[in-house]
Amino acid sequence: MRDLQALPKAHLHIHLEGAMRPATLDELCERYGIARPDDTRGVRFDNFGGFVKTFWAASDCIRTHGDLARLILEVAEDAASHGAWWIEPAFDAERYSTHRQGSPYQLFQTQEEGWHFALQAAEAAERTTGVGIGFMSAVDRILPLERAMSRARVTADLVKSNAHMIRSGMTSLTGSHAGIVAFGLHGNEEGYPPEPFAEAFRTALHGTGLLSTPHAGEIAPFPGGGPTSVRDAIDHLGAHRILHGVLAIEEPRLVERLAREQICLDVCPSSNLLLNVFPSAEAHALPKLLDAGVPCDLGSDDPLLFGPSLLDEFVLCREQMGLSDAQLATMARTSFTYSGAPQQVKDTGLAAVDAWLATDPA
Repeated sequence: MRDLQALPKAHLHIHLEGAMRPATLDELCERYGIARPDDTRGVRFDNFGGFVKTFWAASDCIRTHGDLARLILEVAEDAASHGAWWIEPAFDAERYSTHRQGSPYQLFQTQEEGWHFALQAAEAAERTTGVGIGFMSAVDRILPLERAMSRARVTADLVKSNAHMIRSGMTSLTGSHAGIVAFGLHGNEEGYPPEPFAEAFRTALHGTGLLSTPHAGEIAPFPGGGPTSVRDAIDHLGAHRILHGVLAIEEPRLVERLAREQICLDVCPSSNLLLNVFPSAEAHALPKLLDAGVPCDLGSDDPLLFGPSLLDEFVLCREQMGLSDAQLATMARTSFTYSGAPQQVKDTGLAAVDAWLATDPA
């Protein structure tokens, strides 16, 4: 069989703090006297509640500039070990600035200051690992809408002023590239549909060239509302990619639309299984979505919370879903095509995927 680690790929669906190494969480919890939450890797839950303590512990552990730079570097190092050439981690600079107003652990006075630091850390991580980094500026859907508008304005201003550019550390690109490439919406969908965030997305996307990358169709915002959530993410947020989107499978006409309009789904099989979106890998919607012509790429979502890495997701798709190497290569191509990477990086990655598939599967 062809080596899946050697398959060139981009990782488009990953949350920065949710990708912290378990050993790093252990170390930082001990250093700062934070209670280490239960290990949730491989554990099934019916909702986000079972995982949220681990995610917020990881965020709480980031108490110095060095902690944040270390996290960004380690996420890039792990991506390289899984065969990823480009990553788009979701990052919220406000989490370490105004959210900690008055706290001794407030790292930055403003969102802008936090972004400047994260971009510098990403530039350094690129030089060390060779993995390209383009952040997703992500809004938490459970917070007040004014927070989303603030995030949108800050993100748009950074991009329009070219303050988001970083020097490339990738061998496939010299010069600079955008270090913020997308505007996203994440967090528990239950009770929080996409439509109220339409103005924030218009603000962030207007004149910036950012990709619209909201979560939708993972856990329905209301009973039976999974397909509606996906449709609203397209109609109201102008989604270029939808993170998850797998509940679209419940409405054939919506699946047809995704295929017709070539709207990509960033699919994370393991987190879907552990949140009981599907009962088993064999029952997962991914093979049907691929067969229907919907562009899909693979992501690990939050490996700290769920366990599997990006490489593990490819292995799961091969061994438990029965996807062929041609299908896996198609998803790898999709990850480059629908990324915010520079075109030269996309072209180089696509050619490398073709070369991987042309090798002898001995």
